[in-house]
Amino acid sequence: MNAMLPAFGCTAGGIDFDVALQRILDLVDRPLPAEAVPLESCVGRVLREPITARVDLPPFDQSAMDGYAVRTASLIAGAVTPVTGRTATGEPPSRLAACGVHRVLTGAALPDGADAVIAQEHVRRDGDLLTAAAVPPVGTNIRRCGEDIRAGTALLYPGATLDWRHIAIMASQGFSAIQVSRSPRVALLSTGRELCAAGQDLAAGQIHDSNGPMLGALLTAWGASVRRVPIVADNPATMRAALRAAADGVDLVLTTAGISVGDEDHVRDALDALGGNLAVLKVAMKPGKPLAAGRLGRALFVGLPGNPQAALAGALGFVRPLLARMMDAVPPGSLQICAEFALRRTPGRTEFILARLVRRGDAFVATRTGSDGSGRLAPLLTADGFVLLPASTAHVAPGDVVTFVPFLSCGDRPR
Repeated sequence: MNAMLPAFGCTAGGIDFDVALQRILDLVDRPLPAEAVPLESCVGRVLREPITARVDLPPFDQSAMDGYAVRTASLIAGAVTPVTGRTATGEPPSRLAACGVHRVLTGAALPDGADAVIAQEHVRRDGDLLTAAAVPPVGTNIRRCGEDIRAGTALLYPGATLDWRHIAIMASQGFSAIQVSRSPRVALLSTGRELCAAGQDLAAGQIHDSNGPMLGALLTAWGASVRRVPIVADNPATMRAALRAAADGVDLVLTTAGISVGDEDHVRDALDALGGNLAVLKVAMKPGKPLAAGRLGRALFVGLPGNPQAALAGALGFVRPLLARMMDAVPPGSLQICAEFALRRTPGRTEFILARLVRRGDAFVATRTGSDGSGRLAPLLTADGFVLLPASTAHVAPGDVVTFVPFLSCGDRPR
């Protein structure tokens, strides 16, 4: 049976949002194990080892231009100087002959003795003779060894969520495989006899399931490996069987709908029957109050509401940070931004308000988008995230600083 839920942080409207979040994060006993993954497959994975530069970048002094390497002290403007050598990209460095110039291509090693490169468009060449109109300053068009990255420099830290930038940096240092967190294995269930899978014809009273595909896409973007479970009908026995099977071999079972107290809400009873334990049941938030979290066997469990905006708020507010904790990742971040709307409300619940970012002069502001209603999908098309209002907030005026939670994570910066 479900364990007795702790009373601290509970109100008639549910558990305080911050208390609920901490309880959910505390469900993670230890991070998922690390594994070595080929560099090209590391996008979206969470780094579990510090990355230190192995080599200088560039690894040698090199030309930044197609042109001619010169020793400025020996070059005379307007004088004819012989071209005494040539170095292409990938060839070992040569040596600049006394009183001569040396042909070099972009990225080629600078010949010993040279201290500047003249771009080819700034000289006149006739056979093996070259005339420069002016003597360049020392260092012109030279990329110095280590000017970009020095060997031994700390580049990345554990907890960073890797993207194309990190792949480029690590490839430049010769890394072929990286220690990253194993991807969380998530079983995703949509519940409700009114739901119909994509591609199927709707019967009377049915709607297409949008929560499952939406959450599946979000989970994948957040680094999870998702296993979709066929839509589960509102039937106690069917629900028990589906949850039992879903919990096998996964780290997290995520459901939508069926967690409240309606006649056709069977998820909680199924959890009871399967010996599940809940640390959270009902959260003082809008939308998304009917939200539950706990354990189901060896797997964690989160039950999200059925309305799309409520499911999205629960996913951003709780599932994304939960996955980050499981992967030992830097937690997802938020922005402090000025509101461009007015709102009065009754305090007591943390509220997620769909908003988009609009440029005003040199700054961005948050403005509301779409009509109210947690069942609406169209407002998502113009929204960039949620404004997150604390439970104590009674009103918002234009110009007030508010917390903005973007749909796209801004929490992948190294610690």
